[in-house]
Amino acid sequence: MSASSQTSRLTQFAMLALTGVTAVSVAACGSSNKSGPTTSPSTTSSAAAPATSATSPPATGQARVSGLIASVSGNTATVTQEKGNAAVAFTPSTKVTEVIAAALTDVTAGNCVTVRPAHESAPGQPLTARSVRVSPAVDGKCPQGREAAPGDSTTPAPSGAPAKRAPVQGAVASVTGNTITVTRTDASGATSQTPVTVTDKTRYTKQAGANTQAIAQGKCLTAQGSQDGSGTLQATTIDLRPARDGKCVGKKPAGHGG
Repeated sequence: MSASSQTSRLTQFAMLALTGVTAVSVAACGSSNKSGPTTSPSTTSSAAAPATSATSPPATGQARVSGLIASVSGNTATVTQEKGNAAVAFTPSTKVTEVIAAALTDVTAGNCVTVRPAHESAPGQPLTARSVRVSPAVDGKCPQGREAAPGDSTTPAPSGAPAKRAPVQGAVASVTGNTITVTRTDASGATSQTPVTVTDKTRYTKQAGANTQAIAQGKCLTAQGSQDGSGTLQATTIDLRPARDGKCVGKKPAGHGG
């Protein structure tokens, strides 16, 4: 056999071998491409599945409970309101204040006062106090009452009845003898001073800091905080005051009444 014939046959064998390797590679790639979609949906489905977990009902926002404390059990007080009972939960971090008996000597310059006029204090006449409630200033400020200016000094009265003077709220400017001078600030920031006369019939109370041990049956309570999904008020602040004849007259937060 000639050398050129042998070279031609070797070339043919090499081409056949190369064609076989190529065919095997193509088959392998086709097999790999077919298996890809089979596993991909399973991975995607697993990643898209939502996670589930049990959670407690969300709080429903700020709420307020005010009434007579019917009972206290642990860290929960049952409060009787006009529309039924309400549960108030408290913790050691709950801010508690209590209105207690006071005297004229507790009325000092810089403190805040809420003065309720005596029944005989007619509009336009010197104001005589039926009651005076003392409370500390908050950030150097006192709460503002309904009486915004000297000319606005009455509250609506039933038809035919004489007008009643509104309570006066402000900061104590001075105390001289039986006269308390109260500085009031209106909505525009203007200040005015009102002299208040006290007598031996004037009642005094003061709002003082307390703790959760002061929360007891028979007292009036005003609590503020968030109401949870079960309807219990989780209190952030609680104001206590004594009841009158077993009732909470007015059901107002401490610092707003006499």
